[in-house]
Amino acid sequence: MNRGLAQAGRAFGAFPPWRVRAPAVRQDERVTQDAAGAASAEPQEVVSPLTVAAIFLVAVVNPGTASADRVRDLCGDLAALVRAVGFRDQDGHLSLVTGFGASAWDRLAGLPRPAGLHPFTEIHAGPRHAVSTPGDLLFHIRASRMDLCFELATQIMRRVGGAVTIVDEVHGFRYFDDRDVIGFVDGTENPTGQAAVDAAIIGDEDPAFAGGSYVIVQKYLHDMDAWNALPAEQQENIIGRTKLDDIELDDEVKPTYAHNALTTITEDGEEVKILRDNMPFGAVGSGEYGTYFIGYARTPARTELMLQNMFVGRPEGNYDRLLDVSRAVTGNLFFVPAVPLLESLADQAPESAAAADGATADGSEPVTSAAGAGSPAASSGSLNIGSLRGASDDG
Repeated sequence: MNRGLAQAGRAFGAFPPWRVRAPAVRQDERVTQDAAGAASAEPQEVVSPLTVAAIFLVAVVNPGTASADRVRDLCGDLAALVRAVGFRDQDGHLSLVTGFGASAWDRLAGLPRPAGLHPFTEIHAGPRHAVSTPGDLLFHIRASRMDLCFELATQIMRRVGGAVTIVDEVHGFRYFDDRDVIGFVDGTENPTGQAAVDAAIIGDEDPAFAGGSYVIVQKYLHDMDAWNALPAEQQENIIGRTKLDDIELDDEVKPTYAHNALTTITEDGEEVKILRDNMPFGAVGSGEYGTYFIGYARTPARTELMLQNMFVGRPEGNYDRLLDVSRAVTGNLFFVPAVPLLESLADQAPESAAAADGATADGSEPVTSAAGAGSPAASSGSLNIGSLRGASDDG
């Protein structure tokens, strides 16, 4: 793990990538290729600069067709809002990622659903609970300055007005030398460059949604009195790293319940990655100290397995001891559409989405893109969500 190699990972679920120190962002170019190297739809800013400030907004779409229509209109204007706010400081590296929960996608876009999109799966294991909480929309705002994040969040809410209700708002910040509030440097390696795209961006496994991504978010609160009462050696065993100099413990001495041991996932002998951008947050007046976990992946199954290992254990009962002093108070899974698909939601005919709502009114599971591979939407990759913005101008 070398912070100088672009940006090492920082995760709370493999403890996420460190912040770049100077400049305070990663300098990777935006990549618009899928894992196979073929051109795909332009992704949102998933693989974007890691910054020292962030705002996470989770919202529910209010009832009524007018609310849904207003959210669709917003989708066509988000890029313009980012440009308008970001123009005030072009070195501020302002970016926005917008995601949709399963029910919101059905309501706003219609069917089919992206293959991996479903409500967040709760996990119960003794006193440990990965909760599932309401959330239709995620706005992940990042910049090198909090005022840029705040201004963009303000403009989004002015634009969408009473169509949504914010159910969770977290302002994240860089903490000293890239440490979490529990005192450890937050980081195993994040993938970079093409490896980051391979980890986070959907490719030809779901062609109708290529260029998209999945993101899981959880808000963790830490019992700092209980944590600080633990000896430093015990804390290091729980995290799997030394506290002062951030050296990973040797496998011979690292406990199997260590956080970074349980969140390492292999498939066919290869370690598989997700892309994380966790941030510390807090409110000293209310005694709230926490970590906002956010993990992007081309399939949510990877992140879900990490959480299963943490909460249930690998094997069962060998759980992440960090959960003895930390608890998840939110949990959501969102789909992040590629830019053309996001913007095309503004052109979606309301009656088409309403028909999709009717298709699931009996409680049956909506058809996903994988299950509906023979449908015109899945085979064409267009989803029949109007003409893509910019394409219609060509006639």
